[in-house]
Amino acid sequence: MYSVEISKFISTLTYKSIPQEVILRAKELMLDCIGVGIAGNNEKSVQNAIKTIKKLPGGDGECKIWGRNAKFAPNYAAMINAISSHALDFDDTHTEAIVHASAILTPLCLSYMSYLKIPKCRILTAFVAGWEVAARLGIASKGSFHKRGFHTTAIAGIFGATTAMCVALRLKQEECINALGLAASYASGINEFLSNGSNSKVIHVANCVNNAILAVNFAKNAMSGPVSIFEGRDNIFKTFGIESECDKSQLIRGLDKIWQIMQVSIKPYPSCHFAHGLIDCAILLRKDGLKSDDIKSIKCYVDEVPISFICDPIELKYTPKTAYEAKFSMPFLMATAFFDGELNLKSYENLNRAEVVKLAKKITYEKRKNEGFPKYFPGHIEAALKDGKIIKKDVFINRGNFDNPLSFDEIFAKFRQCASIKFSEKKLLAIKEAVKNYESSEVDLDKIL
Repeated sequence: MYSVEISKFISTLTYKSIPQEVILRAKELMLDCIGVGIAGNNEKSVQNAIKTIKKLPGGDGECKIWGRNAKFAPNYAAMINAISSHALDFDDTHTEAIVHASAILTPLCLSYMSYLKIPKCRILTAFVAGWEVAARLGIASKGSFHKRGFHTTAIAGIFGATTAMCVALRLKQEECINALGLAASYASGINEFLSNGSNSKVIHVANCVNNAILAVNFAKNAMSGPVSIFEGRDNIFKTFGIESECDKSQLIRGLDKIWQIMQVSIKPYPSCHFAHGLIDCAILLRKDGLKSDDIKSIKCYVDEVPISFICDPIELKYTPKTAYEAKFSMPFLMATAFFDGELNLKSYENLNRAEVVKLAKKITYEKRKNEGFPKYFPGHIEAALKDGKIIKKDVFINRGNFDNPLSFDEIFAKFRQCASIKFSEKKLLAIKEAVKNYESSEVDLDKIL
């Protein structure tokens, strides 16, 4: 049974057994997530979540909301920090798995586990373990969760969060098996938020945080879960995916040898990750010296899974009504990047720029299987000019992908851009050092956030 083998990995993994480059990557992902979470905590979804939890019994506590003075019970604080980390669609992605696990694991580790006084080395171990299991589940699904209309992060994320909690609380192998089985009953989250740009997607990561806490504590207190959750009659792949397309062997392939956390990509643009290769293409067109008026039309060649996120229905994508909708609009993102030469947090302040709307309406798409997807989120376009010329742009490996990565300086620059809205330069540097030296630092990171 796959859950038996995964649970053996979970229950035996130690900090000392993890390569140092993996630990370093974990810290980079944490730093990136903290910055994105701080930038996101003024979003309406976060404000509404705070209002909600303030009204719930047992909501008050001693655990901080990043970048705010508000304090809540540790599970609720971790949930809110998860929401803020995912609200801007600026958080990292394991591209092959199509999973955003850092937005779940970083708040779970730095808010909830820190509150429990879990040793820092074990917290880092939990973070790494969570990513390894979440990523493998996403990889094994072969994109079929998305094809069925489910949000892969909501499905794989609960297993990643449960894994992290198992490590933190030092569950035995049998208890880990039960915890994974119980976690499956909490798997949920559908992509219908795309129909109107609603906030439900951010609830998915919050649910993973809270439900993992419940699942692991239930398992620790002798509640049982199905051992056959990955291969039984009603297994997770049959229920949420297309089982015939899945490759379950990926669940344990290279476990403890190939570290999937090293294949997580950090976003350079605050938008749906599927669009990043196409955004890169639009910037390349600009660098050619083209003007919008030179362009008659732009055809984009897009793989099947991204279409439902960033292309359809194309008529509505031309004029997104909210910033959140705009983050999932291929034509808006490309047109904005073309005019501005970049895409940043301020790109969504005006959704009605005449020149952007005009160019966006020249952009169409054609479904095509793209080599490298989903390991990479490539961009392939053909721009037809008014003088009859056709200009092609191909980005095979999107910027920020682990095979085309951001440097640590670029990661910190992104962190500074995000977190400077709340913190001084002195504090930004203090956070950077606290994360960089997390195991040995005497600084209580949760307290300074």
